[in-house]
Amino acid sequence: MFRFTSLLVMIGLFQQGARSADSELEKEVYAIYSLMLTNLTTSHGPYPSDRLLIAKTTGPGVPEEPCVRPAKEHEADFGEILADYRSRKAMPRQLAQGFSISKPYVLLSPDDVRDFISARSSGPNPRATDERFRDVSDVITLSDVYFNRRGTLALTAISTWCGGLCASYQWKVFEKVASGRWEERSWITCATMAGVLGTSGESVAARRFKPDGVKLSSQYMDRNP
Repeated sequence: MFRFTSLLVMIGLFQQGARSADSELEKEVYAIYSLMLTNLTTSHGPYPSDRLLIAKTTGPGVPEEPCVRPAKEHEADFGEILADYRSRKAMPRQLAQGFSISKPYVLLSPDDVRDFISARSSGPNPRATDERFRDVSDVITLSDVYFNRRGTLALTAISTWCGGLCASYQWKVFEKVASGRWEERSWITCATMAGVLGTSGESVAARRFKPDGVKLSSQYMDRNP
């Protein structure tokens, strides 16, 4: 009986520790999201609106394989991040009201996102007034956040979309410094922006990652060819 009780206590302590670790990881995830959403830049310049519309369900980063060139001393850590990414990239996260940002924000359901896309499918100006989207230029989609084993390096992605040829997709890398704060690292080697590829039609990336129901062409730009 004593051994059985001790085993139950050990299991309870293990579960409590796991929940505590998960809670700490969630705090780090939203700290990184909040950092990305502060002073946000879109395909048409600094984010101009007074509130943010954020898709509640995370989406994939673009391109699918992260275009990151880590510093040499972080190559092993980034390999761990890629392993985390590849194991979880097909599992969307449902976002909560956990952001610490100065602007008010609204989390949009998938139906809300589709309504926004439908309203803006002919350009950045909506065809009809919808109070949910009034005076807001873009809908924002975040990817999940992927970590190395020590939780000191993180990979994520963000996209902004404001019309058929008005979008931006970016990967982001952050490192946790000695003070406990996250800082962005300039290891990204590409960006994907909405654009027209001459008369050749849509690119593969555009067809794969465009919002549902929207015809979108994109231009892939390698920052370090």
